[in-house]
Amino acid sequence: MIVCTTSDISNEIIKKVIKETGCKVVQKKIQMLKSSEKYETKYLLTYGNFDDEVNAEELEQLPNLKWIHVLSSGTEQLPQSVIKDRDILVTSSKGIHAIPISEYVLGAILHFAKRITEFRKLQDQMSWSYTQEMFEVYGKTLGILGTGSIGSDIAEKAKVFGMNVIGVNRSGRRPAEFDQVYKIDQLKEMVPLCDYICCILPSTKETIHLIGQEIISLMKDQVIFINVGRGDLVIEEDLLKALKAGKIGGAALDVFKEEPP
Repeated sequence: MIVCTTSDISNEIIKKVIKETGCKVVQKKIQMLKSSEKYETKYLLTYGNFDDEVNAEELEQLPNLKWIHVLSSGTEQLPQSVIKDRDILVTSSKGIHAIPISEYVLGAILHFAKRITEFRKLQDQMSWSYTQEMFEVYGKTLGILGTGSIGSDIAEKAKVFGMNVIGVNRSGRRPAEFDQVYKIDQLKEMVPLCDYICCILPSTKETIHLIGQEIISLMKDQVIFINVGRGDLVIEEDLLKALKAGKIGGAALDVFKEEPP
């Protein structure tokens, strides 16, 4: 039996899962399952966080669970110790968000370059400005921290706008969409080159609090910072100070340390 803990999946998709797997699908929170359903559960579909959180105690109630599939890209939100002890297979939908997130990032870049917020305020005031400045992204450098499927899709779209695209990953291997790639331990060499910085890294021991005062101090003045990775990659207090001081010209944050903020 498959248990789907979220209501954020249509009946159409549930029917397709049943057809493809031949398994019964129950769409309930784990605590709402009958005792017999808990015993029969072998597979779990979940986001694993927020309203769809799955904790260690709930997993212990599924003695025959073999496989958890997370319906988003990250899996760090799951109770790792229980999963490891019971040797439960975990997979994710990594890469599924490449198109919407890459469009969001390009939208954020253009938002700041074309001063959308400022012009909207002038529009509300019915004021015509000859002095409000806009910028071109052509020829500017975008630094992408994370060169996987999402990072590569962002890079491909940014190249259409004539941007120079550099990246950071563990190996230093350069995907075709990037002009240059640095290893993550070369981050201090990379950030001073960027007019825009986009973070897409997962939450790991290497990346937690990666972006703090030291790295921010090396960035260009008025750099635009975008985070669509994980909220704990950034020391938010340091980012806020840099924004207030004008060191960072703007930030587009899709994620926060505590969510919802």
